Parts: sequence; C-alpha cells; structure tokens
Amino acid sequence: MWSQQLELYLGVYEGKLRFFTTENQLILSSEELAQQERLRAEQAEERAQRAEQEIARLREALRTQGIDLENI
Repeated sequence: MWSQQLELYLGVYEGKLRFFTTENQLILSSEELAQQERLRAEQAEERAQRAEQEIARLREALRTQGIDLENI
C-alpha cells in the first residue's frame, strides 16, 4: 500500500508490517541498522588486527635478513 505522506510503500515482510522504497527495497529498522553497523565495526577490527599481524610478520622477516627498519 502506497503512502503519499511518507512516499513509501507499506507491506508485510517476515510477518511484520514494514516500509519499502519505490524500488521495492526494504527500509531497515533502527535495530537492523545498528546491528549492521556493529557487524561492519567488527569486520573492520578483524581486518585491522590481520594487517597488524602481517606487518609484524614482515618486520620480523626483514630483521632476520639483517634489515633494521629503525635505521632506514
């Protein structure tokens, strides 16, 4: 059902009344948006940790080859 005031469609999704765009895209609830943001933050933290581990590994590999990064 179209709402002219909201310029959104109102429909049922997974048994709940939800809003949809004119392109039939589900409008996420504030809880869903917060959950999505938490997931993004967790993924970013994991990527950062992996990057730090890789940097440490590469520094150690250079050290074992006699390269001192502090004196470059």
